[in-house]
Amino acid sequence: MRDDKGRYVTPESEKLSEEMEELRGRYLDSLLSQKTETSKRTRTTRRREVGYWLQFCSVNGIDPLAAEESDVRGYIQTINDHADTTVHSYFTSVQSFYSIIIKDAADDTLELDNTGRHPCDGISLKKDYEISRTSEYKRQNVITDDLENARENEEVIALRPDAVEELFDAVPGKRRETQLRNEVIVRLSWYTGARSIELANMRIGKIDWDRCMINIESAKIDPRENPGLARRNVVFPKEFKLTLRRWCERVRHSFSGQVTPEEGHILCTTHNDVMQPADINDVIKQTARNAGLQRPLRPADPDPEDDVKEWFVTSHRLRRSAISHWVNDIDTIDINQARILAGHAQLSQTIDYVEDDNDSLAEDYQEGMQG
Repeated sequence: MRDDKGRYVTPESEKLSEEMEELRGRYLDSLLSQKTETSKRTRTTRRREVGYWLQFCSVNGIDPLAAEESDVRGYIQTINDHADTTVHSYFTSVQSFYSIIIKDAADDTLELDNTGRHPCDGISLKKDYEISRTSEYKRQNVITDDLENARENEEVIALRPDAVEELFDAVPGKRRETQLRNEVIVRLSWYTGARSIELANMRIGKIDWDRCMINIESAKIDPRENPGLARRNVVFPKEFKLTLRRWCERVRHSFSGQVTPEEGHILCTTHNDVMQPADINDVIKQTARNAGLQRPLRPADPDPEDDVKEWFVTSHRLRRSAISHWVNDIDTIDINQARILAGHAQLSQTIDYVEDDNDSLAEDYQEGMQG
C-alpha cells in the first residue's frame, strides 16, 4: 500500500506477520544448509535486515516471492538517508535473500513467482546511487580536504562539541514558537543521540522529569533478539528541562491545533500531531546552514546543477557526534553505558567511535595500576 502520491511507505516499527516470519525462518534454514560456514554475526545481521525488507514488502502490499527490480529500488529510496555502509548492508541482505531462494533445492515453498529472476541483478548501488561500501571517513578523505569542526576518527565523521554549540543559536523559524520547537529538535538530537525516527516517536508521557530521562522505542533493535534494548532510556541535561517543559506544557498545544495538551508526541507540526523524520532532518540541515557549518560531502564541490548526495550536518551526523562525545570526552560514561544510550546491539558498533590516544596510554596505565 503506497501513500496518496504513489510513493513507497516506510514500515517504521511494524512487526512481521506470521506469514513473513515463517518465510524469514525458511530463508535462514536454507542459508545455514547452503553456507554452513556462515558466522553467527552474519546470521544475526541477515535475520535482522531481511526482516526489514519483509516489513517493507508487507506494508507496501508486495509479495516477496514475486518482487520486481522496481520494488527493490523503492526500498533503497526509503533507506537512502542512512549511512552508505548501512544501505549497502541492507541491500546485501536483500541480495542474499533471493540468491539463497533461487539456489534452494530442498524447500518447495521457496520458489520465486517471477521465473527465477533475481530482482537485484539490475541494480548497482555505486553506479545508480553513488553508494559505496567504503567507510565514510575513508571516502571523505578521497573526495575533499579535511573538514573544519570535524573530529578525526578512522571510522566516523562527527562534529566537535564546540561546533554543535553554535547550532543552538542558529535554529530557523519565523515565529518564536517555531524557533522553540526547532531548538528542542536540535538539542534533543544532540543530548540523546537518538535517531530521527526515534525523535519523531518520542512521547510526552514517557518523560521522567525528575530523572531527566525519556523512555523510547528503539528503531533498530529486534525485541526477540535484544529484549532489554527494545526500549531504552535516553537522558538530557538538567539545564534543558526548563526549555523542554516549556515547549511540552505551554507552547506546543498553542503552536499546533492538532495536539492535546501535555500528551502525545513531543514533536509536531502546525498541521500534524507527529513530525516526520525527514522534516526533523531538514530542520537540522537548515540550522547548520544558518550557523555557517553546512557543506556538501558528496560531491565535494558541486556545480550549481549537481544534486548533493550527502551533507556534512544531518540528524544522523548529530547522533554520531553525540556518541563520539560520550565515548571520547566524558570520563563518567563508560563504553558499555554509551552502547546502551546509543541503542547499539553490539559493543563493536560503539567501539568504532573511540578515538585512539596513544600519547596518554602509558601514563593512564600507570595511574590506574597505582590506584
